[in-house]
Amino acid sequence: MATEIWLTVLGLGVVSYAIRLGGFLLALRLPQEGSWARGMEALPGCLIVALVAQLMLKGGPIEWVAGAIVFLVAVKTRSLPISMLVGMSVVAGLRFLAP
Repeated sequence: MATEIWLTVLGLGVVSYAIRLGGFLLALRLPQEGSWARGMEALPGCLIVALVAQLMLKGGPIEWVAGAIVFLVAVKTRSLPISMLVGMSVVAGLRFLAP
């Protein structure tokens, strides 16, 4: 039984390393300039916007207020980490204060 556990842990480590190495090797082949490169640079922001939009559509007034505040903070600071921190804080605070 102990051997199976260690083989599983070793196998998971090898697969994890292979996935990371594969991502690194794939990134080397991506274009560094042009429209594809600009699209890949914009992708993380687009994914975050899509996730937030989905949560806001499913949410209620708390999420809408938090979304508006985060939008204003993002426009003002142009900082993703600050915007995310403000958004989480506003949602947590409003959920704590709401009955």
